[in-house]
Amino acid sequence: MAKEKNFYESTPPKYSYDYAQEKYRPFKQNEKVYDWRLKQNYYYIIRFDGKGMTKGFKIKHQAINKSFFDTMEDTFNEFCKSTPNILFGYSFSDEISILIRGNNNYKDDNNRIQKLLSLLSGKLALMFYRNAQKNNLDLQNKDWVFDARILQLNRKEVGDYFLARQAYAIDKYIMQLKTENDIDYKFKTSKVVISKLKDKDVIYEKLPKKYRYGLIYSPTKILSPFEFDANISQLKQLCFSKNLNKKTGT
Repeated sequence: MAKEKNFYESTPPKYSYDYAQEKYRPFKQNEKVYDWRLKQNYYYIIRFDGKGMTKGFKIKHQAINKSFFDTMEDTFNEFCKSTPNILFGYSFSDEISILIRGNNNYKDDNNRIQKLLSLLSGKLALMFYRNAQKNNLDLQNKDWVFDARILQLNRKEVGDYFLARQAYAIDKYIMQLKTENDIDYKFKTSKVVISKLKDKDVIYEKLPKKYRYGLIYSPTKILSPFEFDANISQLKQLCFSKNLNKKTGT
């Protein structure tokens, strides 16, 4: 046994596990260069975007493709409810944003950014396919996936981020309504388009809130969608209510 041990320490047997480890060691160090991790108590937004979905599931002269919207709504709710540590979530069209926070265990795999983004985007795609079947969404014999990106933000930036994403959503829906109702393309502002919609007996304020404002998720409250810019304090309360007694990141 002593001879075998000495040989093993100096030259691992070919194609043994230690032999493979020895061969891969230089690349293992290379992996660590990009093994970034979430910082404790800092806030992060992960945004997922469906690749080509906005164009792929668009129906000409319709503001909303109901089967696609219902699929994304079910996917968003299922994803947020089944994913630990989400503080707040927002979704519109083919986009989902979640707010998370770095935990106090630096070695926790949930803090590894590469692993987090790849696992969550894969999970989201699987849920999308399952909910597409449930809502009879025609997948057009294509492979639909989500990309993922991450932003580190301070408390003020978190609120500003969600205000900005909803601003995109509101503008997009109103412009889609403009096309659906054959309103002159030259009208570019939401206020004017809403007025022109009224002339066609389309009352914007009576349309479903989830179409107008997008979808929201909170682990502490069940709320209908609302306009963030007009309810900033409510938005902040939803984002930070679970963390009021904790020290926050910069």
